[in-house]
Amino acid sequence: MKPRLFPFLVVFAILAIGITATAIAGDPRAGKAVYEGAKPACKGCHTDVKNPLTRAGAENTTAELAAWIRMPKEMMARKRKTGTMPSYPPARISDADLENLVAYMATLK
Repeated sequence: MKPRLFPFLVVFAILAIGITATAIAGDPRAGKAVYEGAKPACKGCHTDVKNPLTRAGAENTTAELAAWIRMPKEMMARKRKTGTMPSYPPARISDADLENLVAYMATLK
């Protein structure tokens, strides 16, 4: 295992353990409101044509969805994707809003 990859795996494991149980409790309707109101706006880059999220819930676990929001650079490397996406730390999206957002995104199948 590459030494640079180890910190990512540790963070991802912690996030996976923490969010998997709580994401189910999130409210998808409240999560859609978080999606609609996020700054920078999610809809600015995620459209029906460009970077669609229509299958986000089918292609990712709840832990992965949370990681995409909190650590997008690491997830792009892990999923072998290219592009840029801002990260949304707790100062931008609270943990409660993250749970709701993940619950909403998990419905996109």
